[in-house]
Amino acid sequence: MRRCASKTEYPENWPEIAKARKDEESWKCERCKHKHDPKAGRCLTVHHLDGDKSNCEKWNLPALCQKCHLEIQGNVIMSQMLFPFVQVSKWFVWHLEGYKVNKNNERNRQENALKEKYE
Repeated sequence: MRRCASKTEYPENWPEIAKARKDEESWKCERCKHKHDPKAGRCLTVHHLDGDKSNCEKWNLPALCQKCHLEIQGNVIMSQMLFPFVQVSKWFVWHLEGYKVNKNNERNRQENALKEKYE
């Protein structure tokens, strides 16, 4: 089942967060390397890979041109974890590793909470 809309809201400081990510990438798309050029149809955006607008961890926020943003948003669903079975592009590797670490940390927190509950 595909996600159609996020149930979370952008944080109040989203414009600053998005600008910082674009600055970090020198206002170029991480995927195709096009510079931000709205007149040429290459407007730089920031995508939430996991679909959670409140999750502003750096690994979750690739700076992508609108074209790449739409392609990634329509084809990459992080929670499916098909990545062991497909080769990922070089630009995506550190985002994927961040996702894995985040999921592992979340799992550890849940396990620790269960241990505390039943000890």
